[in-house]
Amino acid sequence: MVYIIKSKLLSKGASLFNVNVSDLKLIGGFSNNVFEVNSSKGTFIIKYYPSSMYERHSIASELDWITYLSESGVNVTIPIASINNKLLEVIILNNEEVCYVSAFEKAKGEFVDVFNNKEWNASLFYTWGRTLGKIHRLSKSYRPTNPKIKRKDWDSGLLFTDAILVNNLIKQKWENFIHDLNKLPKDKNGYGMIHHDLHHKNFYLFKKELVLFDFGDCEYSWFVYDIAIVLYHALQVVDDREKKDFVYKFIRPFLKGYQTEHQLQSDWLLKIPFFLNYRQIYSYIYFSTYLTNEQQKNDRTKQAIQRLKTKIENDIPVLDFHLSIL
Repeated sequence: MVYIIKSKLLSKGASLFNVNVSDLKLIGGFSNNVFEVNSSKGTFIIKYYPSSMYERHSIASELDWITYLSESGVNVTIPIASINNKLLEVIILNNEEVCYVSAFEKAKGEFVDVFNNKEWNASLFYTWGRTLGKIHRLSKSYRPTNPKIKRKDWDSGLLFTDAILVNNLIKQKWENFIHDLNKLPKDKNGYGMIHHDLHHKNFYLFKKELVLFDFGDCEYSWFVYDIAIVLYHALQVVDDREKKDFVYKFIRPFLKGYQTEHQLQSDWLLKIPFFLNYRQIYSYIYFSTYLTNEQQKNDRTKQAIQRLKTKIENDIPVLDFHLSIL
């Protein structure tokens, strides 16, 4: 079943930010938990986190990271304090924490039009890279305001703790990736807090700058993986016949922008193809395990999952050519 936040929780959460439940409009979220508020108090975003699906310290760590980035000059949608002057509120029913609630300013700007060359171009890719490079540079000096809310590392997420719903062949390939990842160094120049999902639907373009949102997947991982994630999802909007040409049109200005903020050693950049393939199997396992039955019945989604499955089972890489970027 598709998750639906109960009206009682919606009402309580809205009141904590001094608005009425009638002011809320569902706009998305993986568990239908993100609402836009339009009221006399202005327009902003409220997110609900059922305690059955989210951990309190995890949300607090996300808010801490976003606040740090904002204070350090990154364009992000900043958290808004409740009527109790809290960034994270807790709804308690029958002496039990049942839901957490936070609010964010609404991002300025609009989504990038990937079919418009005046927007989807080298200038955007450069800015995109510069923005991610800045995040990684700042990550190296980030310290949580409370050690108890430190964000988890890459191998502490659900895919590493829950039973994954894939066949034995793919499970073995997944375990091989984990084995290889565990051998990689975790020095501060290559490993730290990353966004973990900075595709083109997680930022707006405003006055030629990126305004970032949705840091819900942030974690401690390798910086090069963050780069590979961006490229992996950018490739989703490109026809396979144009893939090779697009990769170079994208990655060259992207890395040029990235390196104005953060220098990543060439040994790390050479691992982009590996992390692209890791993202491919990660995506397949995530969708296979956590999409609802209703979501998996969607023809387009079903076809996409089947394509991923075929590629992984047959060891078809994301890039079927040597990537020369150095």
